[in-house]
Amino acid sequence: MIRIWTFVFCVGFFGQVMGQQTGRIETDRPDQTECPFIVKRGYMQVEMGFNAAQAANQSSYLFPTTLLKYGVHPRLELRYVSTLSKGEGLPVGFNSEAIGFKWAITPGNRWFPRTSVISHYQLSNLNRDESERNSLPHSVADVVMTSQIDFTDNMGVGFNLGTEFHTNGNLEGIYRIAPNVILGKRGYAYVEIFGRYPSADTDQWFDGGYAYYLSDHVKLDISAGRSLTHGDDYYVALGISFRVQLFR
Repeated sequence: MIRIWTFVFCVGFFGQVMGQQTGRIETDRPDQTECPFIVKRGYMQVEMGFNAAQAANQSSYLFPTTLLKYGVHPRLELRYVSTLSKGEGLPVGFNSEAIGFKWAITPGNRWFPRTSVISHYQLSNLNRDESERNSLPHSVADVVMTSQIDFTDNMGVGFNLGTEFHTNGNLEGIYRIAPNVILGKRGYAYVEIFGRYPSADTDQWFDGGYAYYLSDHVKLDISAGRSLTHGDDYYVALGISFRVQLFR
């Protein structure tokens, strides 16, 4: 996996000179709410985050979370997700890997939402192995509908609604809502609430953050969040996203 990340960085940063695409890069980070935009055909997009978190009085570090996306059709992108982490008293290792796709359903038009569907198959997911609702390893897959409404040129809201499937047959609902506002010519800020339901068995969170475009192809972000149901749990994150054209 280290070789993959080395290749990704080299191709991404040196390839920016060659990459051409109309419009700014659209990403699924820094918020938890997935965006409905599809990576343009022939482009690879890399979204990486570096997180510090505390849960159940245990600290952990994610360095990085990685989402690789490749556009194969105007309405379809392929996705690979991985998380490399270090917890207290634990060695560095992957705590999740998944493969999947995003498929565009509607293009959207002002008050009518742009909508896509995302699905992942979980190759591994240690964070979900021992939840109250799933005593068997591990979560099998998830399906999420993602939508975005742009109320004005400077203000909009993204929202997700989905389901995670577990190996013991249980289902967990997923929700995420993230209003956002444009700040200046290169930045935007958001606040967000997200979690799973039924709420009696799962965690609920509030977070916010800021993203800044270095160029149409490179984006930086910072974010932080806190649990609404477990008051001592929190996370902070820094991220970078970029895209490069691999094929015409």
